[in-house]
Amino acid sequence: MPHSVIPRELLLDEPWFYNQYRIIRPEFLSWSTFSYNLTNEDAKDLYQEVFLIFWKNIHEGRLTELTCEPKTYVFSIGKHLILNFIKKNKRTVTFSDPELIKAIDNPWTMEHDRAHNRRFVKDILQQLPEKDRRVLELYYMEEKDMRTIAAELGYKNADVAKKKKYEVFRKLCSLVNPSLKIQPA
Repeated sequence: MPHSVIPRELLLDEPWFYNQYRIIRPEFLSWSTFSYNLTNEDAKDLYQEVFLIFWKNIHEGRLTELTCEPKTYVFSIGKHLILNFIKKNKRTVTFSDPELIKAIDNPWTMEHDRAHNRRFVKDILQQLPEKDRRVLELYYMEEKDMRTIAAELGYKNADVAKKKKYEVFRKLCSLVNPSLKIQPA
């Protein structure tokens, strides 16, 4: 399906631009936190930077028309920023196993495996020390920010809490991954 060209006049239209910002944001945040294991705060900061670059490219004449969907353009800039951010912070990224991406033919088996995996992860989570388990619960289940987590768990600051969350998450993954059921494609 051919893409329509978005002319410079529309790109310069502030309501259109802000609407794109609002529409694309949730999917970008979800994608960047899931695919690159970014914190929600880092994802939000990078998203802001992506749109600043988008805005500058339009207003400095580097982008005179858009020949792809705005989301495609934003995600392209975002991927570069995220990879540079990870490199700068010397963080590692674990990409999905190709088997997880392929379609699965048997929905009953897939649902059975999901249920098994949920129970298994819950059991492993219960085996973690209370403070380790709590940092993950506060972040992933209660969706609290790092400053709040640091204060609640007695960490020095948000960066210490962020590092602890990352370490505990990696520990959990190393305990969980070998026993998850993955259907062959």
